[in-house]
Amino acid sequence: MQIDVVSSVQGFDALEPHWRALEEGAAASSLFLGWDWQRLWWQHYGAGRQLRILVARRGQRIVGLLPLYLETHRAFKLLPVRKLRPIGVGGDTAPDDLGMLCAAAEADAVAQALITHLLGHVHGWQLLELVDLPADSPLAQRWDTALAQSPRLMQRTDTNRITYGDLPPDWESYRRSLSRNRRETIGRKRRRFAQEPGAGFRRIEASAQIDDAFDRLAELHRLRWHGRTEDPSFTSAQYLGFHRAMMHALFARGRLRLYALERGGQAIAMFYGFRKGDDFYYFQAGFDPAHAALSPGEVLMGHVIEAAIDEGCRRFDMLKGDYGHKRHFFQQTRETTGLRVYRPGLIHWLYQLKDRLGANQAAPQPARADDAEGANA
Repeated sequence: MQIDVVSSVQGFDALEPHWRALEEGAAASSLFLGWDWQRLWWQHYGAGRQLRILVARRGQRIVGLLPLYLETHRAFKLLPVRKLRPIGVGGDTAPDDLGMLCAAAEADAVAQALITHLLGHVHGWQLLELVDLPADSPLAQRWDTALAQSPRLMQRTDTNRITYGDLPPDWESYRRSLSRNRRETIGRKRRRFAQEPGAGFRRIEASAQIDDAFDRLAELHRLRWHGRTEDPSFTSAQYLGFHRAMMHALFARGRLRLYALERGGQAIAMFYGFRKGDDFYYFQAGFDPAHAALSPGEVLMGHVIEAAIDEGCRRFDMLKGDYGHKRHFFQQTRETTGLRVYRPGLIHWLYQLKDRLGANQAAPQPARADDAEGANA
């Protein structure tokens, strides 16, 4: 197996037919590793970054891809550190399920070859920072072996818990899987909303409607989070440009799932997701808080889950963010994990020092004598 490194936009573009073919036959094909997401992300977020796409070939056939880029950060606000990171990470839109894209029959061999090449033949980086690797993926498992061999230079980072649910064949079976209280709450709120003037639920199914629907989704999301967070989505030019283009790309491939809950002829809540294979994904949503008494977000989600079941999906994936409102609908969980790999040197030593200081600050302090006496008084 041979590993090449693509470092130009022209080389990136030349990979498209191979990338799309690999995406269809991959062992675990994440939409976030697909051509559309990766290439559009680079178009909108790649400025100031350098491509480092690892391409695994067996003979003339491409059997694996690991899309990375190199950029320089300031460590501790002082020293430049050259980081190697996955394409899709580092902007203001958060993907899941990154790592490598590879042919199903080649997964273990590709993972090992990529790791060996990264450690021995890709130069110019001081810190490799992989994130959002499915915990059971061949790449994550192969890194475990490397981690055991070089524990000083590698470390696991925090895991993310992702909520999902296996979908039954019909809506009634899904309802029966819920607690009695949840079942009654969903039914009551749906019936109440149905009595509102001009109440309706619809899917955006025409290309000409996407831009207006996108604008309304962005508006509703900002309304929903106004004053609740300092960093809402749908604000930066990159985020808006990327997701508008992404919606059109998903629509062209039959993967976009964009829904509106309407009252009086106007969308008061919207859902943005996508389908890949038998999996249905929830990415973003928003609703008008002026209608909060009608629980539009919850009513909308119920309709979307029913629509996913009706079109034959087998899993509903809530993606990143272990939030309580997601567990209202599903309780199963899976994990993604991350990894840091250091080159020996000053940067590694400084990060080690930072970790030690952080651990010391977090450690419980022994009780003072007067505290103990007070507790026993």
